Amino acid sequence: MFGSLGDFVTRHRRKFIVTGVLVGGSFVAIKYAQRKLIEFQERQAREFFEKTRRMQHFESTERTCNQVILSMSAELYSAIIRECSTDSLLEQLRQNPSNKLELWEKMKIVAFTRLTTFIYAASMLVLTLRVQLNLLGGYLYQDITTEKKQITDELKQQYLSLIQHFIQEGGLNELVRTIRAKVVAIMKPLPLTKRFSLSDLEQLFWTLQMSINSDVGDTNGKMATFLLPSQVPEYNLAGPLLQKMYSETLDLLESDDASSVCLNNICRGFSLTVDAIAESMGETVSLTQQTAQPAAQDNVTSTQNNNASGGDNAAVAVKSSNNVLNINSIEMALAKLIPIVSGLTSKGFDQWTRPQNLATSLITFYVLDEKSKVFGANVYETFSST
Repeated sequence: MFGSLGDFVTRHRRKFIVTGVLVGGSFVAIKYAQRKLIEFQERQAREFFEKTRRMQHFESTERTCNQVILSMSAELYSAIIRECSTDSLLEQLRQNPSNKLELWEKMKIVAFTRLTTFIYAASMLVLTLRVQLNLLGGYLYQDITTEKKQITDELKQQYLSLIQHFIQEGGLNELVRTIRAKVVAIMKPLPLTKRFSLSDLEQLFWTLQMSINSDVGDTNGKMATFLLPSQVPEYNLAGPLLQKMYSETLDLLESDDASSVCLNNICRGFSLTVDAIAESMGETVSLTQQTAQPAAQDNVTSTQNNNASGGDNAAVAVKSSNNVLNINSIEMALAKLIPIVSGLTSKGFDQWTRPQNLATSLITFYVLDEKSKVFGANVYETFSST
């Protein structure tokens, strides 16, 4: 019996070996696949957790960024209003001086310089703070994941204080001088009696924008020269990491992507400005018509009483007063536009005022602009994963 079993095993030895190899291999393969599946699931879970944590940290960074932008906007606008003040000019005009024409010419330059500076400076501030806060957020996330403590409170304070060069240390003053020179060149030849429609204003603002952007100190391409100091302040004690972050911020602000975002925001800023001017022009014309309407009605009544044929003229007057106002057909003398332009920028940022003034609308739009947000997200992604 055992001999027969031995003979059977001998005859089918190859089959047994192959079967054993197949069974053993299958078992090993199953175990390997199970281990790899577990590793894959663990890796997926870690990646999901990592992605969720990074997303939460990014959203927290964005909220902080928006809060910093809103808080610094008031400081920026106050600095612009001080730099481009019209108070003394208005006080002199109230006294009805003999050089009234000369004062109005100065008002023209100051009003348009201040308005243009509002648009440029707000766009530049929002973009710079978005770059700074997202770059810093990326470094902080690295500290969290690697459990390092590279970013100290002192380093954060010194890095974020670099933007003060723009508001308090001469950057804004240089920007105002650059813009004022272009405003003088374009606006000075325009007489106060020249009439402007909305399309004329759009063309004027487009000319101003192209002139500023094509200047030797291109406000978009050389944006960092206005925004950041030429070097890290000597008093810093944060060491080489602050210098590295400063250089990285400088590279980002001088990039084509940053220039594109800034230019897009500036274009949209002028569009918002034209809308605000159009609204003020419409209110001014409507008020004028309402004031003139009673006098016109009296004239119509008088004409009806004295001449029966005057009925046609009365109908025309009433019809004219009931016409829907076509804002695009309105033309207004430059002298009447100056108070409107000056009034749009006479107040700073106030997020609680409804409806929002132009200063607040500009900041709100720049903060919510999709291209700006995407650019900030790309900065965060780059520095949180390196």
